[in-house]
Amino acid sequence: MDINIQQLRMLCEVASTGTIAAAAESLGYTPSAVSQQLSSIEKVTNVAVLERVGRNVRLTDAGRELVRHAQMILDELERAQAALERVQHAVAGTVKIGLSESMASRFLPPLLSTARRDHPALTIRTEEFPSEQSGVEAVRSGQLDACFVMASSHAPVQEGIHFEPLFRDWFRVVVPAESEWGRGSDTLALGELADAPFVLAPLRVWCGRLIHSACQTAGFSPTIAHEIDDYPATLNVVAAGAGVSLVPDLGLAHQPAGIRVLNPQPPFCRTVELAYRQSSATRPAIGALVTLAEEVADQLGLDCI
Repeated sequence: MDINIQQLRMLCEVASTGTIAAAAESLGYTPSAVSQQLSSIEKVTNVAVLERVGRNVRLTDAGRELVRHAQMILDELERAQAALERVQHAVAGTVKIGLSESMASRFLPPLLSTARRDHPALTIRTEEFPSEQSGVEAVRSGQLDACFVMASSHAPVQEGIHFEPLFRDWFRVVVPAESEWGRGSDTLALGELADAPFVLAPLRVWCGRLIHSACQTAGFSPTIAHEIDDYPATLNVVAAGAGVSLVPDLGLAHQPAGIRVLNPQPPFCRTVELAYRQSSATRPAIGALVTLAEEVADQLGLDCI
């Protein structure tokens, strides 16, 4: 029987996502390429591993048994890679990381410079992901080695994924500099913004939902004047006097003229974690990445955990 590792990875991803199209997107292939590789598995084994149910597919009994063994093989391969790296006593190779726009803006530059200084043989590659959930899926499938995510945004917890808490990212109230909100103070009760026009991320984004929840706890639902999922653009719109916003510290890396930043009452935050596969936990490169992230968070004065 001649089945290669990539075919096993594709089969496991189809089993997880339920569709060939979703598996292809997660792994970075076309649906036709994934379908062809799965057909090859069935051809060489002379056993059907999938059956169609409407637009989805599901595993046959033989397919479930193959997935069970395939996952063990993939996990053991990663542990073997980690063992080889430990024997060499070197932090080397390539680590692929997923992250959000705010992490890329403020956190990534010092992370890369510190990595070059401390581990010149380590290459870090990054990819921006539209949501933490999609980033975790990419880690699970092997498309990424690790991903920066926000605590509780990755629910339900993914089997085989470890989430390493790094720091708390506190939200701030951002208002136009010439407005009367919070004038003469560095704090502002969220309830005072009940009638204000907001510039916020949409509800489909986890931070958007977190902000809505904080406002509702303060007794109101925010009035959205401008729905923007980009912190620099949000700050510029506030600076233009078009509304107020709630932005985490990571999103305040580049502050335009024309805004004031206040501390909300009650305070609230998001917790940033590093997600990686448990089977890769002993890789020196992953251990080094965790240490680098902790060091950079401390350098930036973030609220480390």
